[in-house]
Amino acid sequence: MPGPLLQRQAHTCARIAAVSVCGVRGTADWFGVSKDGDATQKWQRKSLRHCSLRYGKLKPQVIREMDLPSQDNISLTSTETPPPLYIVDPLARGRAFRMPEEVDGYSVPQTPITPGAASLCSFTSSRSGLNRLPRRRKRESVAKMSFRAAAALVKGRSLKESTLRRAQRRSFTPASFMEEDVVDFADELDTSFFGRDILMQEELSTYADEVFESPSEARGWRKAKEGTPGPPKVPLRQEVVSINGQRRGQRIVVPVKKLFAREKRPYGLGMVGKLTNRTYRKRIDSYIKRQIEDMDDHRPFFTYWITFVHLLITILAVCIYGIAPVGFSQHETVLRNKGVYENVKFVQQENFWIGPSSESLIHLGAKYSPCMRQDKQVHELIKAKRAVERNSACCVRNDRSGCVQTSEEECSSTLAVWVKWPKHSSTPQLNGKDREYGSVCHQDPRICLEPASVSPHEWPDDISKWPICTRYNTGNHTNLPHIDCTITGRPCCIGTKGRCEITSREYCDFMKGYFHEEATLCSQVHCMDDVCGLLPFLNPEIPDQFYRLWLSLFLHAGILHCLVSVAFQMTILRDLEKLAGWLRISIIYIISGITGNLASAIFLPYRAEVGPAGSQFGILACLFVELFQSWQILAQPWRAFTKLLCVVLFLFAFGLLPWIDNFAHICGFISGFFLSFAFLPYISFGRMDLYRKRCQIIVFLLVFVGLFSGLVVLFYVYPIKCEWCELLTCIPFTDKFCEKYDLNAHLH
Repeated sequence: MPGPLLQRQAHTCARIAAVSVCGVRGTADWFGVSKDGDATQKWQRKSLRHCSLRYGKLKPQVIREMDLPSQDNISLTSTETPPPLYIVDPLARGRAFRMPEEVDGYSVPQTPITPGAASLCSFTSSRSGLNRLPRRRKRESVAKMSFRAAAALVKGRSLKESTLRRAQRRSFTPASFMEEDVVDFADELDTSFFGRDILMQEELSTYADEVFESPSEARGWRKAKEGTPGPPKVPLRQEVVSINGQRRGQRIVVPVKKLFAREKRPYGLGMVGKLTNRTYRKRIDSYIKRQIEDMDDHRPFFTYWITFVHLLITILAVCIYGIAPVGFSQHETVLRNKGVYENVKFVQQENFWIGPSSESLIHLGAKYSPCMRQDKQVHELIKAKRAVERNSACCVRNDRSGCVQTSEEECSSTLAVWVKWPKHSSTPQLNGKDREYGSVCHQDPRICLEPASVSPHEWPDDISKWPICTRYNTGNHTNLPHIDCTITGRPCCIGTKGRCEITSREYCDFMKGYFHEEATLCSQVHCMDDVCGLLPFLNPEIPDQFYRLWLSLFLHAGILHCLVSVAFQMTILRDLEKLAGWLRISIIYIISGITGNLASAIFLPYRAEVGPAGSQFGILACLFVELFQSWQILAQPWRAFTKLLCVVLFLFAFGLLPWIDNFAHICGFISGFFLSFAFLPYISFGRMDLYRKRCQIIVFLLVFVGLFSGLVVLFYVYPIKCEWCELLTCIPFTDKFCEKYDLNAHLH
């Protein structure tokens, strides 16, 4: 047994010695210090050729000494493909990666030239039996890749992490994974300039750091990219080794990173740019290109947030307040032979948006002028109602069926008794004199305990100024007809203008009103506070809900209205926010909507309007401003402007329909136009253009502040009433096309 063992050890030692000799000889040849003159000269020729490719032409003296070919043959401007840079093959385990024409004279013809087959000592390797072709790695099947992805998910890793981990273990990709690219920017610019070329520049910088065997070249490339002094930057071509017509030798790590990278949004060439056929000019100055590259690509956080809020509020509003009658006209409901009324008709405006009624929208926070300021018309109606109520009295029926507060004309003298002070015997006294106004059903200064009518805090003679009595005398019979009767009517606030009636609960519920069980007179309730809802007024007589200007931007008239807004926001608003960012676009969106609602409140004070119509037209104005700012780099700017103008004019024409507010559209567009010059990012075309656009920011901001201040003065200080202005929002093609609907009930 010792014989074979000694033979095996001797054979092993011989192989180790051969490999050592081969390693020493190969290393010497590689660094050009071997005793073989041909190998040394070949190494020097390759070194000089590499220097000429990287750093320019060589001196004529060096060319003559080394007997090199002329500079024209190795010039970068030559049409011939320059010799490739040496690439280290990790699979070769230290062996060189050679081109077919670089096989030296010592190698036998059968020596393989594919990566991983030829060593530095090719002759020894061929004699040692290492000259067989390696087995080519096969592409993975779809089933295997699917199984690996499922296994990664089961193990708790994402598919991206698993793919990157596998890419790190693998050196080369299958053939034709990535096409050949050149790392130099062309003069012609298209949409791929902003995404593909920038990413390829980063890829090839990594490629230079990880693949090329010369560390100095990689450092020189990084220094040139970062702007630090380094070797001259030369257009670097990504070489691909071609063996028998097959493409091999490309890295896989960088393409995987590109696969999961988000490409930068082209400036001004989003969805709107595609719809309007915006195209850049073929040649753009490098100064402008640099500005475009430096612009950030933002995430549309504001678009997602506002869309979610719109959907949530619309769903809750429909679920809580229900859906009003669907249509374009007025809906009438009749209540017959109920209570003291013979025939009552309730008129309600139909809603074609499939959503709540106008009264419900006002209660939610719609734009409605009487809730935002003391409206003159509504104030006059309240004063007239109190004047009539001051002369009213309690009408007591003879059959003791009940009593109600009414006027003398409405109280039948044959069926009831109108208890009117001072003519009736139940008249109380005030300061030794009989009261002139009264009586009031179920309320008298003599029986109310809180607040008590005692000197010096006696109730005034004017019944419209009486407080609500919260505690009565517990006696069953007072011998006062207006107190001992059963009251059949109390104040009810009906309609959107706060009209108050003394009526029964059944009638109030039918009219969708607000019934006040605790009060006895309309002067004791504040109907506008009930109609408006939300936060109560600081002064019950003066509405002050100015926050409706921006609160209505989050409401919609119905399901269809909300879907239209969502479609607009997920296309145009989302596209612009990627360009400008959430802060800039949210300022333009909200302030444009507030300005549009303010103008609508001035010219259409009695229409309850909801929705971000002014904000959306302000965003449309941003498209015009963005087009003007990039006018000089567009190939066909007039074509894009014409298409965009046609879209906006069509939307303005659609606003002439009676149920759409065109004032919010117009003023929202104007304010958005001014604000866009101040807040949207822009490209400058020189120093003078930069100063001019900075001046534009200041000028348009001042113009917008003046416009908004003027609208505030017209709304709060000097209210106006413009009859012909309504033609901007509705043209009367027929007699009833622009009929003003009143949401108050009518009695017949």
